[in-house]
Amino acid sequence: MFEVVILTVMSELTQNEFDTLLPLISLEKQERIRKFHFFQDARNCLLGDVLARVEICRATGLSNKHLEFSVNSYGKPFLADSSHVYFNISHAGHYITCVIADESVGIDIELIKPVNLIIAERFFTPDETEYVMAGDYTFRFYEVWTKKESRIKWEGKGLHKTLPSFSVFEPNEQITYYEAFHNDEAICHVCSKKQIAPSVRVSDVTTFIRSIVFSYEQNLD
Repeated sequence: MFEVVILTVMSELTQNEFDTLLPLISLEKQERIRKFHFFQDARNCLLGDVLARVEICRATGLSNKHLEFSVNSYGKPFLADSSHVYFNISHAGHYITCVIADESVGIDIELIKPVNLIIAERFFTPDETEYVMAGDYTFRFYEVWTKKESRIKWEGKGLHKTLPSFSVFEPNEQITYYEAFHNDEAICHVCSKKQIAPSVRVSDVTTFIRSIVFSYEQNLD
């Protein structure tokens, strides 16, 4: 099991859609979402949580109400009642992603925007910076950045592991980076021990709500 799902929010959620999805997540997360200042942040957090729940229900056969989550000592969430289902979420702009696997996994998606060289010099190792400068600077920057973020999320150490402390080019027999998505707007990488690439599904949010969430209504109660 190694799957990536990418949602594109091409049309904004209606209030009815938002209110329908909100009860599907924990009360604690609902309160957190209500405190967001910007609607996009609240929307992405909500969609990421619901997407993860849908995929976990699909993989385990459990109903949503029976899913229990916890966090490790560094704050990475995990499914508390299962030792064989792992997931990770990332979102940027109008993209929401979730990866699910049978072992630890990390994912990161970023919008491709103009970036200052100083950022690469500050957060990248010398060999990574050299790679970025040797080609399409903007694309290569986000290629390296998403790989590094996915590695940190795979390890589950959050801010306790810094970006300059490792290079994505250093030999590592344990992990592999996979490009899960790439277009003119965004790029997404996954980090895993798996030696085969993940399957990738891309869906717009309207189709997700109508064809996936509601079709899993019994499991998502």
